Amino acid sequence: MEQNVTLTPEDQLFLVRLPCKLRGTWVTWKIGFNPYFLMSRETYYRHAEELANKYGVEIRSNNYHITAKNHPNNTG
Repeated sequence: MEQNVTLTPEDQLFLVRLPCKLRGTWVTWKIGFNPYFLMSRETYYRHAEELANKYGVEIRSNNYHITAKNHPNNTG
């Protein structure tokens, strides 16, 4: 795991566009922690579902992956 984490300008914009309730979960996942172990199971799956369906971010997989459905880099 990296000691220092730097968010790109695109990631910073994505973060501020997320609802406050999802920001902590996304940042936790983004820096490499599995948020499953830091919150209740129900909250984890609720957040995972919303991040996947509304924002194209799949935190349930082991690989870092953004589908860019609603990511600021998506131009289409």
